[in-house]
Amino acid sequence: MMLKVCSTCGNEIDASAMRCGYCGSPQQRNRAEPTGVRRLPCYTVNIEAGRPSVEEGIQRLKEGLLRARHSGIKIIRVIHGYGSSGTGGKLRDACRLFLRQEKSARRIKSFLPGEDYTRGSGAGKDLFNRHPGLQQSEGSDSRNPGITLVEL
Repeated sequence: MMLKVCSTCGNEIDASAMRCGYCGSPQQRNRAEPTGVRRLPCYTVNIEAGRPSVEEGIQRLKEGLLRARHSGIKIIRVIHGYGSSGTGGKLRDACRLFLRQEKSARRIKSFLPGEDYTRGSGAGKDLFNRHPGLQQSEGSDSRNPGITLVEL
């Protein structure tokens, strides 16, 4: 099966897909790329796809962090969603609690909630300075409460 990389979120999708199954963005035709090729500066881990339990979502996150470490990737975009209640969901809260623990244990360098991800914020500005390639995805990620950026 030929795959291409979504031009917005970086997830691998079927080469014939006209829309990304993860983020819903429209795709161009015939942009197939070999598996593993990433045009965006970070690796995307979608832990909300298929509406998993919190435990399943955290397991996906752990696996994504492990794959990124083994691949030498420095930035991970975690898609956890915002929750259907409009006040934040259980998966998002559990993800960020897990990331706080990982940071305390020094297994990750830092993480930045999507709603704080902007070039004008202190933490966002610092992240942009360390990883200028993030400018490619700034439009879709900036101030997005459904994602969290993780720096390894």
